[in-house]
Amino acid sequence: MKLTTTQSVLTELLETAKNGISTRPVDPILGSLLIEASDEGRLTVIGTDLNVSIKTTAITNIIQAGVVALNAKLLTDTVNNLGSGELDIEVSERTCVISHSTGKCRIVGRNPEDFPSIPETENPTEISIPSKKLQAALEACLYCSSTDETKLILTGVHFHLQGENWSCASTDGHRLALVSSKLEGNYSPISFTVPRRSLTELGKILSTTAENSSCTLKVGNNTIQFILPNAELTSRLLEGEFPQINHLIPKSFANELMVERKGMEIILKRISHFAEKKHKIVKILWEVNDQQATLMTGNTDIGDAVDSLLIKTQNSIGENIGIGLNSGYLQEALKHISTDEVIFRFNKPLQPVIISPLGGLLDQLTLIMPVEVQDFDKPEGLAKYKTDTSKPENENETGAEGVDQLPEREKVSNETTNVTDTPPSDTPTANKSKSRKRKQELKPEPKLETAAV
Repeated sequence: MKLTTTQSVLTELLETAKNGISTRPVDPILGSLLIEASDEGRLTVIGTDLNVSIKTTAITNIIQAGVVALNAKLLTDTVNNLGSGELDIEVSERTCVISHSTGKCRIVGRNPEDFPSIPETENPTEISIPSKKLQAALEACLYCSSTDETKLILTGVHFHLQGENWSCASTDGHRLALVSSKLEGNYSPISFTVPRRSLTELGKILSTTAENSSCTLKVGNNTIQFILPNAELTSRLLEGEFPQINHLIPKSFANELMVERKGMEIILKRISHFAEKKHKIVKILWEVNDQQATLMTGNTDIGDAVDSLLIKTQNSIGENIGIGLNSGYLQEALKHISTDEVIFRFNKPLQPVIISPLGGLLDQLTLIMPVEVQDFDKPEGLAKYKTDTSKPENENETGAEGVDQLPEREKVSNETTNVTDTPPSDTPTANKSKSRKRKQELKPEPKLETAAV
């Protein structure tokens, strides 16, 4: 094999294909990239971990066709540290020599015949989706998928197509995300679930594609191919029945309240680190008549916080209503909405809360299960707090840590547990307020009761 290419072209190919390789390959050949040069002038790089495979291609100057398998880390580190400009690559007896403007490097490869072949999708159903719509759908869904490998079907995103309608959904048992839109064409009903890791890598590829490009999906019984102009990703599909989630979403709502997304995000960053550390609960009092939402955290040994912002009423029963939510879930939901304004839809305090963008490229919603809170009385001495109903000038304040694991449900009173877990004293000291001696009652967090399809 002999060819000439540029450092930038080769770097882009390698960086994309290496995402298909496991960080801890079970076989040395799976830690390699397969490099193929064809007589048609096409340079192809393939990386795989057997569950997901990524193939990237580029047109370059091929002098002699051939194939070689090279260690992925060594090759990418080598090429990344070469200066920009042309590279001459020559392979002889599994040894690759890369010549550049000031020197050369030699990499000993492995037998390319040992490299696993990419599975072919037999009798596939072909679907075409605009690349940017697919990218937006993945960004709106992936974060709600589960990381619990014991619930394998929940670690993916479920696609459903019928007629001109398509949707994708994910859930971890406590929250769910659903995105839907329309396509050109008329498709027979088809459903499939794609692993989270495969779609995470696909999202990286989609972010580099042109605005007007399309992604072709070839769906088989066990595999799916995502075909883009300069890259292909092949993935296995998850087996099993994805939960039936449509019945969890209410058909009508007693309350529809609109808030400014960035303003609520900033308030959550401001107050959520005062919340009790384990369950991260923020209490929201929707004061409909006053057209504002008051966000509060319970009293702990480190302090407490209360803040507010303006709301607009689209539909409401006209009564104040309090809802307790996991602040991490709420922050993630807002983070994955791109519009300036969002709508909160809900009925009763312990029924699902639906968060949707106002406008946007797709029909999108996130469902979060509330947490039972005993009361929503504003903290004593509220006058010392300045409730800011305008957008803060400083948007770079640090916030609470993200939620990595699902908490247990809790029943939260207006007083929260001391975060230091100090045993209560029989004799109260003068410098302790009543709120610092009170305890909160906890219950398990509710789970979405999803039925199999």
